[in-house]
Order: sequence, then structure tokens, then C-alpha cells
Amino acid sequence: MHSDQIHALLSEEIASGGSIRGRWHAEYLGHSYRSAVDRAMARVDGRPQSVLKTDLWNECLGGTRDLAGHFQEQHGCRFFGLDLEYQVCARARSRVPAVHVVQADIRALPFRAGSFDAVLDLSTLDHLPDDGVAQAIDGYRRVLRDRGVLLLIFWQRNFLMRQRVFLKRLLGRREKPDQHYFARAAVRAKFGGGLVVVREFVTGSLLIPPQPLTGFVLGRLPARWVTRFLRRLVDLERSAVVHPLLKHFAGLYGFAALRRKDAEYDRPDAA
Repeated sequence: MHSDQIHALLSEEIASGGSIRGRWHAEYLGHSYRSAVDRAMARVDGRPQSVLKTDLWNECLGGTRDLAGHFQEQHGCRFFGLDLEYQVCARARSRVPAVHVVQADIRALPFRAGSFDAVLDLSTLDHLPDDGVAQAIDGYRRVLRDRGVLLLIFWQRNFLMRQRVFLKRLLGRREKPDQHYFARAAVRAKFGGGLVVVREFVTGSLLIPPQPLTGFVLGRLPARWVTRFLRRLVDLERSAVVHPLLKHFAGLYGFAALRRKDAEYDRPDAA
């Protein structure tokens, strides 16, 4: 991505953050990501000492979607943030100075094997083409220690997501460069070799069409009502009862996986 494209996207995101749509959108994703991270980290044996997050876009913008700052406040471990773009790295470093920022590609992680207790990929993988997915997941497996946790969230490919992309183009709204959508079964097939899925979940139910109408309705509710509604929605998205339905149309899909030598004894659940 060129620097002028990054600058334009940053300006657009910052401007939207002050709008009605931007506020609920950021709060929804922020709470969803934090909930997913907290549940995934509960799988780590003992207190995590070293964590890698593979995207610093939210950290360079700040606000409720900043996971690095939130995580350090809660856990106080060594936190590494990685991003491909220099501008994003620089802004994230200035906003969250305690994070160890590294500019690199997730397909070529510059870390030794077994370096991390957890790897958090929150919609980074879906900026790769299909042929880069297995390479990235292999890298995550390599840098995780035994019993380490991988949290992977990505935009999934389904009928409603295709309609979402079509409507964005129809309304003249720009899609992020290099944004891809993956079938969840295709991503899961890349796990293995000691990296075992132990939890599946969905999020992004409000990011499907008609999103402008959703923003219109939520924008007219008191802020405390919106916060309460979004938190309950995220809890519902994690429920095993609605998972079989939501997985077919929710925008984002998530896997939590353990790096295990005794992988054959693990069985994934779907809540």
C-alpha cells in the first residue's frame, strides 16, 4: 500500500470516529475483540509473559479498538506489535510507547521459535491472498511456545459478505486495499501439525447490510443503551445456541487454537 493511500485511510477513519456510525462501529469491534482476547488468554497456562499482535492499525488510531494498551493495563506482560506499514508503526509507537513495535510481514516473522505465549491476529490474515494464508499460520505455529494460544479473526466469505462489498461499491464507499474474504473451512484446513482449534466463534453480525440503517437506529439511542446493547450482542455471538445460525452470515469468524504436542487429544467446541 502506498503512503498516500495509508494517509487517506487514516484520515477517513479518524473522521468517521467522531460520527454516529464511527462511534458504535468502533465500540462494537473494540468490545468484541477484547472479549475474544480475554477468553483466548484464559487458555494460556499460567500468566502470559510475551504476546504478539500482528496488526497495529487500531493502536495507531487509538480509542476503544486499541488492544495493545488495554492488554498491557490488564496483564502487564511484554507486548510486541507488528505491522507492515511504517506510518502505522510510527503512529502506534507514539500512542502506545510501552509496546515493542516491529515493522515486518506476517509471512516472514522475525522471531525465534517458541518466543510467545500468545499470538493475536485480529483481521490481519485477510489482507493476504489465498496462497499466503498457510504460510502465515505456519509462522504463527513456529513462534508459539508449547501450550501457547493463537487467536485468529478474519472476514469470512459468504453470500451476505458479497452483498456487503457490492453495496459499498454502489454507495461509492472505498474498500480497504488488499482486503480479502476467506471461507472458514479453508482457513481451518491450514491448522495442524500441533496447532489445534479449541474454540470457534463469530462476530461482526452488525457489519452486514443494511449497515447504514443499523447506524441510523443506534445513533438515535442514548450512549449507555448502545453500550449495553453491543455488550449483550457480543455475549450472544459467543453462545453455542446461536452459533450454528450466525456462522452463515456474520461478517467475522474466529478460531482460538492451542500449540500442543498431544494434539490428538484435543476436541474443538463451537461457543
